[in-house]
Order: sequence, then C-alpha cells, then structure tokens
Amino acid sequence: MTIIQDDLLFYLLTNAGLLLLAATMLTELRPLRTALKQQDRSVPNQLLLGLIFGLLSIASTYTGLNFQGAIVNTRTISTLAAGLVGGPLTGVSAGALSGLHRYCYAPGGFTALSCGLGTASFGVLGAVCHRWFSVLTARRNWALVGLTLAAELLQCALILALSRPFEAAVALEKAILLPKIVVNSLGLVAFMATLDRLNRSLTIELVEQQAMALFIAQTCLPYLREGLGSRSALRQAVEIVRGKLSAVQVAITDLEEVLAASGGELTGQPLPPFARQAAEEKRPVVIQDGSWPLRPSGAASIAAPLVWDERAVGTLILAVRLGPNLILEAERRTAESLAQLFSSMLELGELQHQVELRQQAELKALQSQINPHFLFNALNTISALCLTDPNRARETILVLANYFRQTLSINEPFVTLEQELDNVDNYLFLTEARFEDAIHVTKELPGDLTRLRLPPLILQPIVENAVRHGGVAVDDRRVHIQIQQDEERAYIQVSDQGKGFPTQVLEKLQDPDDPSYTGLFNVRKRLRSIYGDHCPFSIQSTPSGSTVSFSLPLSPPARTGISMQRSDVPCASP
Repeated sequence: MTIIQDDLLFYLLTNAGLLLLAATMLTELRPLRTALKQQDRSVPNQLLLGLIFGLLSIASTYTGLNFQGAIVNTRTISTLAAGLVGGPLTGVSAGALSGLHRYCYAPGGFTALSCGLGTASFGVLGAVCHRWFSVLTARRNWALVGLTLAAELLQCALILALSRPFEAAVALEKAILLPKIVVNSLGLVAFMATLDRLNRSLTIELVEQQAMALFIAQTCLPYLREGLGSRSALRQAVEIVRGKLSAVQVAITDLEEVLAASGGELTGQPLPPFARQAAEEKRPVVIQDGSWPLRPSGAASIAAPLVWDERAVGTLILAVRLGPNLILEAERRTAESLAQLFSSMLELGELQHQVELRQQAELKALQSQINPHFLFNALNTISALCLTDPNRARETILVLANYFRQTLSINEPFVTLEQELDNVDNYLFLTEARFEDAIHVTKELPGDLTRLRLPPLILQPIVENAVRHGGVAVDDRRVHIQIQQDEERAYIQVSDQGKGFPTQVLEKLQDPDDPSYTGLFNVRKRLRSIYGDHCPFSIQSTPSGSTVSFSLPLSPPARTGISMQRSDVPCASP
C-alpha cells in the first residue's frame, strides 16, 4: 500500500508539473496574454478564458491516474484558478465544462457523478472568492492553500455522500485525500505565481510602451510645434518615430493626403481608406490586407486619428512587421498613445501660433497708437525751427524720421536695451525741441546695455506717460529713469514728480477686462503674456509723483509667447 501511495504522489506531482508547463506555454502566446489582462473583463473575454481553463482541467483528467476505480488528478488547480483569475463567468463556465467532461469520461465509474459535481463546484468556489482574492495583498499563498483545502474537503464529502459502495469511497479517500491536498495546494500556489508573473510582464510592457511614446513625443516636440503646415518639420518627426520604433513605414496625414512619410515614397499620396475611417470614427484602425502602398508582406498598418478640439484633423500611420502568434494590441496601443500626444503637441503649436499672432497684433496696435498730435506738433516745431535755427531743424527732421522708422518697422520679438533706449532718446529729443528747457530727464543705467533683451516699445510708452503727466509745472517736467541689473534680471523704474494717477485710472489699469486701451495697460498686458509671473509690474502713485516699476529676466523666453507661469526665483523690484 505504501508503494501505491508513493506512486500516487509521484503521478500527482507529474500531473501538476504538466499543468504548470502547459500554463507557462500558453501565457507566452499573445492572444492569451491579452485575454488575461486584468482590465478586460467583457463577457466574451470571460467565456474565452473559461474555455481555456476548462480545457486545461480536461487535460488533467486525461493525464490522471486510475486508482481504485477513480481518476486521481489535479483538476482542482486549473478550475479554482479560473474563478480566481477570470471572474464569476469564467469560473462557472470552466467548472461546468470540465465537470461535464469528467462525468462523461467514465460514466460507469462509481465516482463519476461525485467527481463531476465536485469539479463544477471548484469553479463556483473560485468565482465566489474572485472579488475577495483580487484585493488580497498579504498572505496570498496561505489563502490559496486554505482554498485548496476547502475544495478537497468538499470533493471528499461529495464522494462519501454519493459514491457507492460506501466502504470503497472511504478507502479511496483515506488513500488520496492527503496527497491531493499537498500536491494541489502547492500546484495552485505555483500556478497563480505563473499568472502573476504574466500580469507583471504585461504591466512592464505597458509602462515601457508609454515611456517610449513619451520619449518619442518629447523628441518630436520641436518639430510638431510647427503644425501640420510645415512638411519639412513633419518629415523630421516621422523619421524619429520610425527610428525609435523600428517601424517599416511611418506617415502623418491631414484629411486629404499624406503630408510626410518615412520608409517609402508616400508623400503626396491620397489618404488611404483605412486612415480615412480612423479619422471619421476617431479610433485606431488596423489592416492586414496589403492595401497600404509599399507595405511588405508580413506587416500590418495602423492608423490612429490626430484630434484637435474634438475633431479629427489627420492621422498617424504605422506599418509594423508581424511574426507567428503575434497580434497588434501592443502596437495599436503605442500608435494610439503617440497620436494622442502628437495631437496635444500640434494643438499647442497652433495655440502658440495664435498667441504669437496676438502679440504681433498688440505690437501693431501699440505702433498705431502713436499720437498724431505728436507728429503734428513735431512738424510745427520743425517749421518754426526752419526760420530760427535751420541746422537744428534739419537735425530734428532726421531724428523724427529715425523715430518713426524704429517705431513703425519693428518686427523683432526682442530688442536690446540699447536699441530701446535709442528710441526713448529720439522721443525725448523731439519732445524737448517743442518744450525748450522744460523737460529734465535723468538716467541711471548699467554699464552694459546689450545684456538685457526685452520686447520693443516697452520703455517709450512709460516715459511718454511720465513726460505728459509728470510736470511740477507746465515748464518744469522731471523724469528719472533707473535701470539696474544683476546676474539674472533687470530692474526698471520710471519716476516723475507730477500729481499722481487719478484713482479711476489706477482701477482701470488693474482690471484686465476694462475696454480702455492705454499705453500703460498695453505694456503691462504684453509683459504678462510673454513672461507671466516672471515679470512683476507695479505702479506707485502719490500726490508728489508716480513710479512705474517692473523687472524681467535678462534673457527672453525660449519661444515668444510662451508665458513662464512658474518661478522659483524671487521677482521683487528694488
């Protein structure tokens, strides 16, 4: 009897080993790996898993040992695992399938009915414990041992209750109960560890795909900022994608044609039907029928939509090679992630373009704000000087021409402090020509006037405001310009000795929705749109004078129009 029990233990261990080998081989197949993903628990998916686990249980019956009129095997492992891993429908369907097979396999055996019912009950038991087991983090292995013990005791009870003769059932259970508990407990622990390893590898695959998509998107960002209108930039982007993913072909399209492609002469070709479908349905579309031009055999094409503001504006197409037992789930997910990131970047590029256009419009608006009365007054002054001081009149005409040329033809997003001060000096020269000895301007300037680059027409409106409203008397207007620099920032103050700003004017300057369009409001708005919180702007007004202060980085932002909204550097003005 001892020899028989030793043989029984050996056969059970062999049966469990074959089951684990089969499970390991199956989890290497991509279709099963996809079906086992934790996040996909649709009814078809559960039924598919029920079929797979049921077939594993049936295989255990065929590899089992005929012992005292019964078939001793490891059906418990795969049937319990079905419910624990796949959920209620998977457990019930696997248990029903393998239980029915066990009954029909040897219907004349005295344990056929009890073993068939027992096998079905294993699936139900796993299904009942599915939710509890999915959230269990500690002592999982002990829980699996306890679950196996409960299943084997249930099977023992069914055999003793339903199998006849009773004495044969008792003798059978005395011989097989303990070996089955030991082997099936260890087998279930090993089986679930195999599936856990699969889940970890799937998670790692997903993380790697997302990381690769983010890396590619970050590398392509400088080119995607140019938008769909720059084909040369798009060509650089698709070359990067093809190089990083080792894809056969990569293409970016609009809704009509291929804008840029790598891996074939596809640029300019009409939008293929599957890409049009992806754009219309706003979802990835996969084909394997060879309809994508120049696609080699053994490859598949994936089109993922590029979406702006909930509307498709184009597609990203990847052609990838396929191998045996491979499906396109990972590649489809990568293409979809890349398309989503590309959509965001293209949309940001378009937004960036709109911001730059807005800033250009603000600059043009400021240029058009040059007071025509200032021009008329300057011309009248020149006319009077022609009679009294022709040389100064000629000099004033040249300064006026230079002033308007500088003011109206500036197209650069940033100019040096030296250029900006030249414009201010021209304005002051023309103003002083009209108000002889009435304007007194003092300056405190840094030694290097080229370190600071700032938006054009920032200082001149502030100085003009101080000249117009900063008079102690009509013939005594005093303005002080102070500019200091440290290693990173410049601090600018323009002070006058007038009567200060009226309260209502200060309130309008603080209100971004006020329709009034003043020079100071425009300056403040432009600085904030370019620098964000990196350029604090303040106005101090008293009955004895006003001071306009602001500070900004010496170097402009990397791209015009991108506000630097966060800063770890103190920005207080001196």
